[in-house]
Amino acid sequence: MVEKVTNGDKEKSKIDATALGPVIKDILSVVKELPDKFQEKCFEILLTTYLQGSLPQAGPVGKAEIAKIEAVTKFVVPIDVRALFSQYGMPEESIQKLFLVHGGDIRPIFTIKTTKKSKAQIQVSLMTALENALRGGKFEFDMEEVRKRCDEYKSYDSANYKSNFKNNSKLFKSLSDEEHVELSPDGKALLAETIAEIAK
Repeated sequence: MVEKVTNGDKEKSKIDATALGPVIKDILSVVKELPDKFQEKCFEILLTTYLQGSLPQAGPVGKAEIAKIEAVTKFVVPIDVRALFSQYGMPEESIQKLFLVHGGDIRPIFTIKTTKKSKAQIQVSLMTALENALRGGKFEFDMEEVRKRCDEYKSYDSANYKSNFKNNSKLFKSLSDEEHVELSPDGKALLAETIAEIAK
C-alpha cells in the first residue's frame, strides 16, 4: 500500500505497488530526454504529481499528460528582459546558464569570476537586478540583499561598499531608495556585458 497525499493530509490509498512499475517506467522514459541536471527533480515532480492524483491513475503516464504539466509550468521570459536581450543581440538561452528556472521559481546558478571586490559587487548587483526582472519586476535590487550575496561570493568590502555604488552612480537611476535601486541605461548596457562574461 502507498500513501497518497490529498490537500496536505495523508490518507491511505490502495495503490498497488506493482501497478507503479509501468508508471515509473513511462516517467523514466520522459525524464531521460532531459539534461542530466534536471532529471532527478523532474522524476520527483512527476511521480509526486501522479501519486497526488493530478495525473490519471489508471494506465501509464503518457507524453501527452507530461506535456500538459509542462505547458502549465513553462516559464515565459518577461517582455522587458526579452527587449534587453534583443537590444544587445544576446540569445535568451543564456538565461539557462545563469539561472535555474522551474515554473515560477528562479535560482541563480552563475558564479562571479572576478576577484576584484569592487567589480564583483557591481556584477552581483546587476545580476540581482536581472533576477528580479525575470521574476516579472523591474531591473532593480535591494542593497541589503546585494550585501548578503556579496558576502556569500566572498566579495564584500564593508569599508567601501556604499562608496563603490556612489563611484558607479551612472549605472543607477538613483541611490536614494536603497531597497529599490533601478538600473539606468548605462547599467543595462553593463549588465549585457556582464551576462556575456559570466555565461561563457
